[in-house]
Amino acid sequence: MLAISILEDNEILRSRMVRALQDWDKALSIHQFSENAAFCRHAETNDVDVLLADIRVLDGSGLDSIAYIAAKKPNSVSIVISALSDGESILQAIANGAIGYLHKDDTTFEIIAAIEMALKGESPISPAIARKLIRELKHPIGHNVEAPQPQRNQVKTILTDREVEVLRLISKGLSYAECATVLNISTQTIPVHVRNIYRKLQAKNRSEAVFEARHLGVIE
Repeated sequence: MLAISILEDNEILRSRMVRALQDWDKALSIHQFSENAAFCRHAETNDVDVLLADIRVLDGSGLDSIAYIAAKKPNSVSIVISALSDGESILQAIANGAIGYLHKDDTTFEIIAAIEMALKGESPISPAIARKLIRELKHPIGHNVEAPQPQRNQVKTILTDREVEVLRLISKGLSYAECATVLNISTQTIPVHVRNIYRKLQAKNRSEAVFEARHLGVIE
């Protein structure tokens, strides 16, 4: 039986993961956290067999919790579930002790299947993450040339406030329906905003749009 901890600051996504796990007969307990500090306090006195962690959480980076659990409970397994897919984040997650890295857009992996793989000593990694990891190993961090500041300012001006709001939500892994609920707008309007975002950022999918937006300073 497994003690599972979820570190995710988005309540909708956290609830989604809980629902996926709550009927699993191997899950003894499921604990939810939105901050590193709260998780680490829990881990001091409680078992943590599995940690499912986002990278961006309320009080910093979930990578800190991954490093903490790797040092304190070496028999545990940590899996990143994040919308971040840049090479630096991937390599740092692995360096801190993560055994798997799933992108929030990846529908090919189920959480339970990923945990079972990790417990067997395998590494559940989304195909898109694996490709970026291979590219990063071929071209180490620091070889990318940062976009000039005028381009950043231009993109910030091109995107509307609503498009930035939508972009922030999809960067956290929310579905179109969940975005519509949070913003209190029609579900049908979300795809329109997303198409406009893709066009303006010259992106082909959500991952590319989020990556470009963060690189250009449109969102954090």
